[in-house]
Amino acid sequence: MMTEAARQSNDVNKILAIEDDPEVLALYKSYLQKRGYEVLSATGASEGMSLLQRNPDTRLILLDLNLPGGMSGEEWIAWYIAQGKKTPVVVASGKGDILTITKGNNRTAALTKPFHMEELQELIEVLLAEDWHDQVSVDKKTH
Repeated sequence: MMTEAARQSNDVNKILAIEDDPEVLALYKSYLQKRGYEVLSATGASEGMSLLQRNPDTRLILLDLNLPGGMSGEEWIAWYIAQGKKTPVVVASGKGDILTITKGNNRTAALTKPFHMEELQELIEVLLAEDWHDQVSVDKKTH
């Protein structure tokens, strides 16, 4: 079963998942692959940076904030923004300040753990749509 977002492009939509919990990472990978996405997986910040640099066609990043290896998810986002990248980032975390981290940054969206995988799928479809920025901007104006 391929989603509408995955069908919109002749290429497979590539998602980079950066998550330190191997069980959660395996869940993301299994769920998203069944929906037609190619999933690159990293268990830490530096591995995620390396994969992103080797895969510039990545369409979306799924990022946990609690990362091992000396760089937090917040620091990873700062590095990412400094690179001038425009790929959307879904920050998925149980941290209470997740909305503060993503507020005002039009390249990030937040999901608070625990969440249903269907919520992740809906968010991915919005962010992979060609007019995702317009959709988000319109939603902000109406609420």
